[in-house]
Amino acid sequence: MHIAWIGKKSPPCGNVTYSREVTNALLDRGYRVSFLHFAQEEEVEFSGNDPNPKTSVVECEDVPLPFIYKSQIYTIPSLRSSKVLSQALQNLKPDLVHASLTLSPLDFVLPEICEELNVPLVATFHPPFSHKHRNLSSGTQQFMYQLYAPFLANYDAVIIFSEAQRELLNRLGVPLERLVVIPNGVDVEKYSPGPSQFREEIKAERIFVYQGRIAIEKMLSPCSRLGVKPQCPATASW
Repeated sequence: MHIAWIGKKSPPCGNVTYSREVTNALLDRGYRVSFLHFAQEEEVEFSGNDPNPKTSVVECEDVPLPFIYKSQIYTIPSLRSSKVLSQALQNLKPDLVHASLTLSPLDFVLPEICEELNVPLVATFHPPFSHKHRNLSSGTQQFMYQLYAPFLANYDAVIIFSEAQRELLNRLGVPLERLVVIPNGVDVEKYSPGPSQFREEIKAERIFVYQGRIAIEKMLSPCSRLGVKPQCPATASW
């Protein structure tokens, strides 16, 4: 199967890591992957020569999309980027297009492009989400969901990370049959316990480690339900 993956390679963020890890896993399983992302020509040439395969997607057909501005949060594409994207997909003839959202205003025209090319379109919807707290940040998050929902309804499938997100998007008009909950997982072969006596030394039954931003939308509530409290907020180690 040939998968056209629309994602990010820079600047560093969770979306970049997600795209890298999933596309590398697809390559390991023998799938053909084409990686479409916002980049200048020189960026593509550099990433293809990266000597460390763990830091970038390798063995992918790299397709740069022109842009005006790019940040961790959002990208402003150039006026011709939609045409470049459509032409690239037409030439690649993938069996499936996957978009790792949110990326840019092109997210809203992808369903139309893929419908014209008769190619199934799947998205992973990444925006931060907190369904319990009401503040300025959560208000912005809610607006993002309201903005995207009418367009997500036109995707063939939308991958999200929690049942709460599924309920919200369904209330906003995305059909339940198109919403698929796949929680973020961990590669237990890459990240597995090695020899250590630390747990015995501190006389702990369990040790929980969290790596990431200390933010409401990261949903650290499972630790709270287990009765575990952070010993060091700076490192978020339990």
